[in-house]
Amino acid sequence: MTRPYPASARRGLTHPLAPLLVLAAGAVALALAGWAVAAWAVLGGLAGFTLSGSV
Repeated sequence: MTRPYPASARRGLTHPLAPLLVLAAGAVALALAGWAVAAWAVLGGLAGFTLSGSV
């Protein structure tokens, strides 16, 4: 029998800021690695995600 995740873990994984933090960290990592085009693509996805909730 599998045990469900604790409520604190579920809240952290489903919080609206979770994808925002992941995308921002990815953009910074790509920019530092010298992958400028990929960093811009991630930032574009971040902007789209951010704006999609405000419409």
